[in-house]
Amino acid sequence: MASEISKVDEITNALRQRIVAGEFGTGGRLPSLRMFASQYGTTQETMNKAIQRLQSEGLLSSLGRQGVYVHMPRTRIPGILPRFDKYLEELGFNPVETNIEEPAVVAAPEDVAKVFNITPGSPVVHRLRRQGTTTAHYRLAENFYPVTLVDDYILQQMQADERFDAILAIKQKHGKIIKRVHEDVIARLPDQKEQELLKLVRGAPVLEVKRTNYAEDDKTAIMYNKIIFVASFFVLSYDYEAAHWKNKN
Repeated sequence: MASEISKVDEITNALRQRIVAGEFGTGGRLPSLRMFASQYGTTQETMNKAIQRLQSEGLLSSLGRQGVYVHMPRTRIPGILPRFDKYLEELGFNPVETNIEEPAVVAAPEDVAKVFNITPGSPVVHRLRRQGTTTAHYRLAENFYPVTLVDDYILQQMQADERFDAILAIKQKHGKIIKRVHEDVIARLPDQKEQELLKLVRGAPVLEVKRTNYAEDDKTAIMYNKIIFVASFFVLSYDYEAAHWKNKN
């Protein structure tokens, strides 16, 4: 067992150096496990363990049968962006968004009902998408909206276009814009469904972010997000006013 672990460490370190040096490009597809196993004089099982470690570090992304791809972002992606897809385009990526569930009116879960100050089970608009590029899945974005702000037309546009900007539509129709955001962030390991949807290995950490977006009146919640970030791709940055220390000597 000890020799196998040391062999995995050795291969992981060697392959990491090759990836960072740019041997496979910034988004290229890796050769097969069989080819790597031959190069390093090891088994495909040992090679797979090394690949999984590099996936957990965020250097590689697996897209199942499509293969394993290098992921060498120029910078970590900010956690809060007006348009996630547009930011990826600015980085030179081809953004891909997929509806995991078709946008629809659903019964509000208890936590969502509390945010919108409605009775649990009341109707809300629900949207669940996977967001990323052609070679990597970055995050799962689950959004809830009050039915008073998302009418049938906006809902139909969300169903027809995964990249439809619902917040912009709400602004144009109701004049409401996001002025304040509250977040709760938890770092954890992905559950089985998240692993499957994001093509993650079990040891790759995620950030679970629950985000409430308030309008200018500071009371009306425009949107409630539950976002699962692949942790290695993102940075969450915050500025604080030192209110806690203002009145201290």
